[in-house]
Amino acid sequence: FVRGHVGIIDRIQGFHVYPDAVVAEGKEDPQWLYTVMFDGRELWGADSDPMLEVSTEAFEPYLVAA
Repeated sequence: FVRGHVGIIDRIQGFHVYPDAVVAEGKEDPQWLYTVMFDGRELWGADSDPMLEVSTEAFEPYLVAA
């Protein structure tokens, strides 16, 4: 639900095993993991609660520079 939306990196969680690589290739392939914050209006439009913020954990390969 956050794909294609602009968020802000709030915290670097460290270097962790990348689950996509474990499933697809059978190897760990560690990647940086981040907490990314989204304003509710960015996700659900101008009528969203202005106080709403959503955070999610995302590996670096999932992120695209804005």
